[in-house]
Amino acid sequence: MTPLAPSLPLTFTARVVEGAGRGRMIGSPTLNVSLQDVPKSMREGIYACRVQIGNKRLLAAMHFGPRPVFHDTRTCEIHLIDHSLLRRPSRLTVDVVKRIRNIRNFRTIALLQKQIAQDVVKTRNLLKRKA
Repeated sequence: MTPLAPSLPLTFTARVVEGAGRGRMIGSPTLNVSLQDVPKSMREGIYACRVQIGNKRLLAAMHFGPRPVFHDTRTCEIHLIDHSLLRRPSRLTVDVVKRIRNIRNFRTIALLQKQIAQDVVKTRNLLKRKA
């Protein structure tokens, strides 16, 4: 049974863990967070978020759920928008603002990359309006 959508906004703090590096390979690097730290009420999907890392507050898109294009298990990955880090932090705080869409499968990685680019534009526009 799929959990109901949590009431948003929702904030949680999570440990950053090692990922497979696929995001970086396809041009959308991510910070993977421990699934144990994700609220149990979170519904799988793509979300617009703000992330606090140290004293920086950054725009981000978050994927929570399986990775069907890679035939892989559930994960929680955060893509920082218009920002890159020199090193991976040990923890971060996520302010989940809005659910953007459901998880979908894509026939090719190129189609996934195109969708990620659209998600980033939508997230950036949404979060800048809500600033």
